[in-house]
Amino acid sequence: MERYSRQLLALGLELQQRISSLKVLVVGCGALGSTLSDMLVRLGIKEITVVDADVVELSNLHRTRMFTEEDVMRPKALACKDYLSKVNREVKVNAVVDVVDAENVEELVRGKDVVFDALDNVNYRLILNDACVKNNVPLIYAGVGGEYASAKLVVPGKTACLSCFLEPVDSPNACETIGTTIATVDAIASVQIQLLINYLRGKEDDEMIILDMSNLSMERVKMSRNPKCEACSLHEYRYLNYKFTSCGLFRYPRVQGTLTYSSREVEVYKVNDGVLLCYGEKCYKKTTK
Repeated sequence: MERYSRQLLALGLELQQRISSLKVLVVGCGALGSTLSDMLVRLGIKEITVVDADVVELSNLHRTRMFTEEDVMRPKALACKDYLSKVNREVKVNAVVDVVDAENVEELVRGKDVVFDALDNVNYRLILNDACVKNNVPLIYAGVGGEYASAKLVVPGKTACLSCFLEPVDSPNACETIGTTIATVDAIASVQIQLLINYLRGKEDDEMIILDMSNLSMERVKMSRNPKCEACSLHEYRYLNYKFTSCGLFRYPRVQGTLTYSSREVEVYKVNDGVLLCYGEKCYKKTTK
């Protein structure tokens, strides 16, 4: 426990032991997901699985300290694993180069103690939320836009879930690029970590935490379960049968287009409305607005 000696002074041995037994899933390895994963591994969890089908781009570098210029065009999940494995060898790190959709989400969620949402797409958030609620796995959500960010703990059967207040956006506008800063990303990732710590202490406050970094303010908005929510109230889980293909990153059945980049890890093909990222026989289409 020498590694965590300063943390033990703040949290105590019992809580640290609970942390050290956790198996967590982090969905998304971009700015938020990579920062969050770094914090979790340093916190001393038992096992982490990071999932992302995208590659590191130059525009990722200003929002995270994990990736370097040498990681550009590498699969985010693999670059994330390489970094995390050097931070804390006591933590088992798994990397999954894939999207999280209706095809695989339940398999990924099952057996985890906590799931972290580091996505940037509302539609995939709803799929992840359905899987967590159905399988009774706590979910810690965070979203970032500009200098604003929000976070919420979802405890199935006890708090409001994401479907209580979010609706799908099945149009190209769902993937409109919104800027942010490293300060905002770091701040909301820290909130997610604190929500985890508080949850382990038995605190399950049903509230949305909203940060406005432009004036350094935090607001706590009380929430309550929607009695008509299809997920946590009616248990219908319709998003587990959805296939969103209007924007973002999604499975694609074949290779096509013009090859623009190739390495031992990924091949990139240019198509009319975006690019194809191919990892062996698996391809994903990435559309941009």
